Amino acid sequence: MSDVYTPPAPTAPRTLSETGLSLGFLTDLILKTLFIRGTMLGIELSRQICLPFKILEQALQFLKEEKCVEISGGDLIGTVSYRFGLTEFGRQRARDAIEASAYVGPAPVPVEEYIDQVYRQLVTGIPLTREGIKSAFAHLVITDELVDTIGPAVVSGRAVFIYGPPGTGKTSIARAIGEFFNHSGGEIYIPHAIMADEGIVTMYDPIVHRAADDQADEVGPTSQALVRRLLNEDTLDPRWIKIQRPVIITGGELTLDMLDLRYSATANVYQAPLHIKANGGIFLIDDFGRQICSPKELLNRWILPLEDRHDFLTLANGKKFQVPFEQLII
Repeated sequence: MSDVYTPPAPTAPRTLSETGLSLGFLTDLILKTLFIRGTMLGIELSRQICLPFKILEQALQFLKEEKCVEISGGDLIGTVSYRFGLTEFGRQRARDAIEASAYVGPAPVPVEEYIDQVYRQLVTGIPLTREGIKSAFAHLVITDELVDTIGPAVVSGRAVFIYGPPGTGKTSIARAIGEFFNHSGGEIYIPHAIMADEGIVTMYDPIVHRAADDQADEVGPTSQALVRRLLNEDTLDPRWIKIQRPVIITGGELTLDMLDLRYSATANVYQAPLHIKANGGIFLIDDFGRQICSPKELLNRWILPLEDRHDFLTLANGKKFQVPFEQLII
């Protein structure tokens, strides 16, 4: 089988403008992080927010001049080793920021950058051969004719409908396609969160996304490898995480609400719907017709996304933004 293709990794930003974020947003994120976690070293703050410290340094200097942040210690390594904490005025500013949005975590990626990355890692870019498909189905008894049918269906990237009487292996075939994606599809990159029209949408979900093996150590809070990346240029942007191509399976519990943004009014943060989390991979609807919503309702919801390969999501303020609909629907 041909070599597995892994798309180019998003590179770490070198300046604040390259992050796509405003100075005001970044200062609020720093204030909230220090409010929740207490005093932190510069390198710890950089690791938590997932931006190089030299970008945070500009925001920290601004907060220091505004008497929101104070330095309580440090050593000879430089500003990155200083210990930063909030002043009383800074704590009040942090409370105001949390009231506006309680999001604390990796800095979000602009939705435009997310869209560009999705199109670099389409399912149609997966190298596929007849031998590769047969290997993925080695544990099943299927005919060569079925293998020859499955291959073009996978390569097309279009929706696949598997039908037949109960007990004929429909789900097993669909799961085998998922295993093929996991082992032969290469890894892709997804952001921890995106920003669309000032709304923050969390994308990475450890329940349905599996971090790549070579990144397993870097998602921990004490990762030295991640620290080195945060200090270097031309490295992976740590706001993104490398994962295996997702295989998201849903059954009778699927409702139309699960296909829209899930909004927390108290935190003012959104969670991406399941089919968007599946971008670059597979979204499997098992036992189609047994969902809480009817097949007609589901197909009406997806009639344009299935045709145009993009979907529109709606924020709480009524504004809509476009995202790719680029996964293999089974």
